[in-house]
Amino acid sequence: MIKPVLNTKPISASAARLSISTGVIFVIILGSLHLLEPEFDPTWRFISEYALGNFGWLMQLAFGLLAVSLISAGIVIQSQARNIAGYIGLVILGISAIGIMIAAIFVTDPLSVSQDDATFSGKMHSIGATLDYTPVAALLCLSTQ
Repeated sequence: MIKPVLNTKPISASAARLSISTGVIFVIILGSLHLLEPEFDPTWRFISEYALGNFGWLMQLAFGLLAVSLISAGIVIQSQARNIAGYIGLVILGISAIGIMIAAIFVTDPLSVSQDDATFSGKMHSIGATLDYTPVAALLCLSTQ
């Protein structure tokens, strides 16, 4: 009997743990930012604006962790993709992770800045944010069942 060179089960289990833990840490950081920077009212402002405050590095870290969570989830889900919708969902999930990573690297502009006055960093952040179609990816990946 030939043993497989690479056993994917430990990789999937590790990726699942990584996805869950980085997702939980993202939520904890975001909740902490709500407490640390109460001047940013999340009911009418984007969470990206936390990157403009004193703890901006925490928001960038949180976005990076969210991107890692999505990539890890994709690794776990890829073995379950059985139809075209599932594969499309995985591609969209990968694009979403790239978009969130772009949003993590580039800090947004304040909401009050017009499109014409936007900085390069703000424009890049907006591009990254518009690539995030995680809910669509999740629906398509769920359709593989």
